[in-house]
Amino acid sequence: MTKEIRGGNSRQLAKQLDLLDKPMAVLDHKGQFLFVNAPLCRLCDTEATSLVGKQISWDLPTDSTPYAPILSAFAPPTAAREGVITTRKLSAPIAGCSATGQLFLPLFGEDHVVELMLVALGDWKEFQSQVAKRDSQDSGAEQTLAQLRRRWPKLDGLVSLLGSSSSIGLAMERAQLAIRSEANLLIHGPQNVGKSDLCQAIFVGRLENRGLNPVTGQYFPIDLAVLDAELVAGMLEVFQGRLRADQPKIAQQLVLENLHEASDPSIDLLSKYLDSHQNLITVAAISRIGASDLVARNPNWQELLNRVTVHELELPGLSQRREDIAVLAQQFLATACRKADRAMLSISSEAMDLLEAFSWPRNLNQLSEAIKTAVQLSVLTKSIQTSHLPVEVRSFVSSAAGDSSQNVEPISLDEVLLELEKIILRRALKLSPRNRAQAARWLDISRPRLLRRIEQLHLE
Repeated sequence: MTKEIRGGNSRQLAKQLDLLDKPMAVLDHKGQFLFVNAPLCRLCDTEATSLVGKQISWDLPTDSTPYAPILSAFAPPTAAREGVITTRKLSAPIAGCSATGQLFLPLFGEDHVVELMLVALGDWKEFQSQVAKRDSQDSGAEQTLAQLRRRWPKLDGLVSLLGSSSSIGLAMERAQLAIRSEANLLIHGPQNVGKSDLCQAIFVGRLENRGLNPVTGQYFPIDLAVLDAELVAGMLEVFQGRLRADQPKIAQQLVLENLHEASDPSIDLLSKYLDSHQNLITVAAISRIGASDLVARNPNWQELLNRVTVHELELPGLSQRREDIAVLAQQFLATACRKADRAMLSISSEAMDLLEAFSWPRNLNQLSEAIKTAVQLSVLTKSIQTSHLPVEVRSFVSSAAGDSSQNVEPISLDEVLLELEKIILRRALKLSPRNRAQAARWLDISRPRLLRRIEQLHLE
């Protein structure tokens, strides 16, 4: 128990909690462990001092993070953060624990605000019977993230594969299979869907899975979209000079980026090189086009693809996997809140509808940027609203909802920013109705400027 929450009987309370058979922890409003009982310490095989002060993860923590499964599993769902006693059924065990469910008990401070959260592991049916009238499950996105962490042993760098769609489920299965094997790999899909990140994640996962240090591996990319055959030959010579006889082939990977842009001379050169070095290196290719389409385009591709394509993995664009947008948005939201050192926000149902309806032509990059912007604009609020989303997301839905034959009313950026300023000022004034100086400090502006804007915007 930390000094901040110690009371007159805190030691006695801690002793009683240590005697319980259920692993239990107390979190603050930002998700840091304030207290862990003895059963939870035994579950993690560590001392309480190693867990107290650590930040739980609403996103998927890196596999190198100490106690990553516990930090992810103890993340309270949205309903619990909003003050509802919540139970969660576990689809898979947590760190070898036999518990089948979790109980989230919000503890309120002043003004009915959730300040602390008690989280316990135990029997789900027992928890259900005790709080049946106030039960609330995770959102689909939160539940999917929790299931992925418990199901897959390796998730570093696999953000592009988060989701529950059938295409992504197949891609995740193949990615895990690729990590366990030494076979060559082809990853294809549209731009900005995370192909390069996934390729590197599989490479690192292979090395770590075999107890090899990723730093010692050779991950050598060649961009075939910008290099002619002569430059490709030069890059292969550089790669050849870096090969080490004492390293296994899996630690020496040649990466052919933008394979679909390769010239015919480059194809012939690569085919000959791979034919003579197939026992020394592994190959990964990244393309916007799949193997069958490449062969159909030019028969000269067949010889090269026979050497490259053992595992083929497709990453579709977001417009083809809309059911995964909520999961990806939740992951990007948790990451953005953590980097901004903010308590975890939620996404309103209206805002999520807009996210799922948008076409996302720039795929994951565009979604990540939109969530990051929304977090920056969501001042003095616990959830992201439609007004926090980029204008392009809102205007797209507005035009799609109306008659396509009608002209779309243009959006005035000045008007949008003015309305946003009014919302922020009203919330600050509501939180401090009789203290304009305090409201100004919250907004990081001077008191005269606040009074001037109140008068100009007629907020009195």
